[in-house]
Amino acid sequence: MSTINRSIVTGVFQDEAQAQQAMTDLQSAGFTDDQIRYSVHRGGAGILDALAGLGLSQDEANYYNSEFMAGRTVVTVNAPDRQQEAYDILKRNGAYDWSSRGQTTYDQAAQTTYDTDEGRKLRLREEQLQAQKQQVQAGEVRLRKDVVTEEKTVNVPVSHEEVYIERRPASGTEPSDTPIGEGETIRVPVREEQVQVTKQPVVTGEVQVGKRVVQEDQQFTDTTQREEARLEREGDVNVQGASVDDTTTEDNS
Repeated sequence: MSTINRSIVTGVFQDEAQAQQAMTDLQSAGFTDDQIRYSVHRGGAGILDALAGLGLSQDEANYYNSEFMAGRTVVTVNAPDRQQEAYDILKRNGAYDWSSRGQTTYDQAAQTTYDTDEGRKLRLREEQLQAQKQQVQAGEVRLRKDVVTEEKTVNVPVSHEEVYIERRPASGTEPSDTPIGEGETIRVPVREEQVQVTKQPVVTGEVQVGKRVVQEDQQFTDTTQREEARLEREGDVNVQGASVDDTTTEDNS
């Protein structure tokens, strides 16, 4: 890739995992989501108009759109005054751009690159598990009140009046001025207490509901792949240095 005098830096990735790592590195470097545009082809229309709207030339926009339609991931960064930094992050993760079209990238298919001081190098990669957590609703608790009807008995002491009659013999033979006859009546009112029952709600207690966060460990297992170096020798070749798996091919000619 090459830097130019504008704020937009663009990179193409053949490996979507490398593009995602580039996104992570850009965000870690302080580039915001508003500055980064991540385009991965899932079918449908291209991104030609969006690229042209970023100020790219027609040739560049056509090139990136064709890469996108071929299934590659295109990342653009709006990086005023930080073009070189964005360029370095994209390139470090295996990106190429319009200026390097037709060239082999450093990470494509783990091909060898050349270093004038140290000779040829083979980059080895491996897959690593990355866990991401997401809040989901596992259920809910509802707390409500139900009215329960039951019978209760209360004992209340009450009093009432009773009539009693005592017959007593008269003493002596005292004469009476009242003639004997009917119609004389004595009324004695009899009273009693009556109970009136009323109901009064009272607070008997309270129930409190709340949430607390409980942390626990969960294990996830998956199959990963890694690349290992294999050394193949043909003929009588002396190899010194780091130990790798060595396969010797005999020359039967």
